[in-house]
Amino acid sequence: MASETVFRLFAVSQPGIEEITCSELNNLGIEGKVVPGGVEFKGGLRELYLSNLWLRTANRILVRVASFKVRSFSGLVRRVSKYPWEIYFPVSRKVKIRVTCKKSRLYHSSAVAERVWKGIHRRLRHKLEHAKFEDEGTSIIVKIENDFCTISVNSSGASLHKRGYRVVETEAPIRETLASAMIIASGWDRKTPLIDPFCGSGTIPIEAALIGANIPPGFRRSFAFMDWKNFNSTLWNQLLRDAEKEISEYPPIYGFDISEKAIVAALKNADAAGVNVSFKVASFPVSGLPPLAFVVTNPPYGKRIKVNSEKVYREFGNWLNTAFSGFRVAFLAPSARLASVTGIKCKKVTAFSNGGIRVNLYCNR
Repeated sequence: MASETVFRLFAVSQPGIEEITCSELNNLGIEGKVVPGGVEFKGGLRELYLSNLWLRTANRILVRVASFKVRSFSGLVRRVSKYPWEIYFPVSRKVKIRVTCKKSRLYHSSAVAERVWKGIHRRLRHKLEHAKFEDEGTSIIVKIENDFCTISVNSSGASLHKRGYRVVETEAPIRETLASAMIIASGWDRKTPLIDPFCGSGTIPIEAALIGANIPPGFRRSFAFMDWKNFNSTLWNQLLRDAEKEISEYPPIYGFDISEKAIVAALKNADAAGVNVSFKVASFPVSGLPPLAFVVTNPPYGKRIKVNSEKVYREFGNWLNTAFSGFRVAFLAPSARLASVTGIKCKKVTAFSNGGIRVNLYCNR
């Protein structure tokens, strides 16, 4: 029996949360190496499928198909044509190519893309169509730096943050991958009640419900690798069955927001996700909560939603210190000064971009 192909894989994650993505891989029994922008790892089809199915903080899983030195367009076409593109494109389909060039003789991205197309078509017996958007089909990522070319194929298709449950959005929603990163970074034990007092359309509570019940984020979506020539449906279905056996009861999760419109949206999104979360219209001080809790939230800080941010953060801190006999908290703030207004003894865990705004993640663990 021929040995299984070992792929060089790359989990793309937002700068600032790569370590969290690596910890997720480790929990799947996969060893990874953190680099800027993601995590490098190796594996066969099983690892490829598991990472797409289970990673909550990654944006996509890339397969490193080709790596070589190149200094001419003719050399680029020749080298590209030698790789087994028929695995990833067994039939004609729409494909998006993204190219970046840095410190190399080949610096014109459009010309590089044209030669990559030519090399792939030289190998295939059919033609591929140009896609306008990545979500139309498999995307190819070409990077040439210091005359070294790396070509990757996106195995995920649509970005992994698209779980399929966000049917209604409100103003300034946090991305699903970042919400999961906050929950994981908080150290939540999946048993203690989790509360989001600024829940908006419900992303943090819904992600917490998926984590708490051990439901894979990719359980209800399709992936680009399903159209590949080497797709193993037997293995994939077995991994789904294994995951389904591990689903547990939902821990107590609460979401509050002052906006009735936001709570309506949160309820619809939770229903689409198939999870059990308690959502309620409320403002500070929220009462009737358990004395011990994890609080994970993204307070409004006056960048995209106009509010008195200092007042919001001060009231938030006062509420935590008076409503609970014990609490663990993870929250976002764009500055250390605003975080200090809460009066909570916390430390900066990491920083990342949220909707184009640089924010810090603070925890009191």
